[in-house]
Amino acid sequence: MNRRLGYLFARFPVFTQTFCVREVAELYRQGFMPPVFSILRPADERPLSIPLDHIPIYYLPNTNSFAFKLRAALTASPHLRKLWSGSGDRRDRGRFREAVHLGPKLREAGISHLHVHFASLAARTAWWLKRLYGITYSFTGHANDIFCPKPNQRVTLGDIITDASLIITASDYSANLLRRDYPEANTKIFRIYNGLDPSIFRPAIPKVNPLKLLSVGRLIEKKGFPFLIEACALLRSSGVNFECLIAGAGPERDRLENLIQVNHLSNQIRLLGAMSQAEISELLARSSLFVFPGIHDSSGDMDNLPTVIIEAMASGLPIVATEIGGIPEIVQHERNGTIVPEKDSVRLAQAIAVLGSNQALLEQYGVASREIVLRKFSLSDTVAELKSLLIRCLG
Repeated sequence: MNRRLGYLFARFPVFTQTFCVREVAELYRQGFMPPVFSILRPADERPLSIPLDHIPIYYLPNTNSFAFKLRAALTASPHLRKLWSGSGDRRDRGRFREAVHLGPKLREAGISHLHVHFASLAARTAWWLKRLYGITYSFTGHANDIFCPKPNQRVTLGDIITDASLIITASDYSANLLRRDYPEANTKIFRIYNGLDPSIFRPAIPKVNPLKLLSVGRLIEKKGFPFLIEACALLRSSGVNFECLIAGAGPERDRLENLIQVNHLSNQIRLLGAMSQAEISELLARSSLFVFPGIHDSSGDMDNLPTVIIEAMASGLPIVATEIGGIPEIVQHERNGTIVPEKDSVRLAQAIAVLGSNQALLEQYGVASREIVLRKFSLSDTVAELKSLLIRCLG
């Protein structure tokens, strides 16, 4: 029997996970056409600017409904029910039911291997699919899912790693972290960067006066936006002529608005809210410098290698960013930007001021950013690398 690949997502498509959509669309462009299975339906109406009409997507019914739970219970054979040990964890019972629902459908479609993004909800469903139906899986780990796995779950991160046929991570940093913590899995851990199509990003022309700062991300603790606001207060005190735009929505908006007011920065900083991909691309093209002030948050979570930094580099922008996760792999200190310690507003302001006072350096770093993206992050190359590994999983 021919072995066939499918993709399994917790939710697809998701606006904040454009790298997943780009990957699937590029696989189709390269003639490798896995059907997509999504446990949940999209919850965001923002356009992705990536056509998906040609990609078959199967959505599960409402998995929280009584009817779904009853059907799963009736579908599961006594043998399958015996495999469920009954940990009492509601989340893992849900993953078990999803697997019972999906297993026969995957077999009917000839799917023998699934690829999953994030070592979380969908990966746990994939783990049960392997246990119940022998359908193998691989996964791409990103950030929170491998840095801060949720405690007290029946299926642990270690279980997911042990039973996976292949493990992809988005940076050398995260690959090395997993190799250190799970040495028995070393031979199946690979790093493949999240790629993009550089041609869709209009080149910026960085200018120093006024210095146009841009940062993009959810308004949550690990993005470190309070430190950017404090740095902006220092820049204003130093007489730097700048404006700072922050694009994104999230639970910390009120706190950030208050910080802007307290520091009397309403004329310099604007919170733009959620924006479409096309709007963000336009913002990048009109900016001088991209700033990413990410931190380890109070739970220990942090970003790994944010796609938005790669997008800013594709737009030919110099970068100022903190030294967390895989960021130093792409923001090369004093080549295409400046790396500063996290949670240090003074160093952040100094780095911005140095670049913001040197037109030639801005342009030099911007050119280097674009060259790094063309060399390391071309979507056709990264997906071709992934495709070759997935073909090996199919045997």
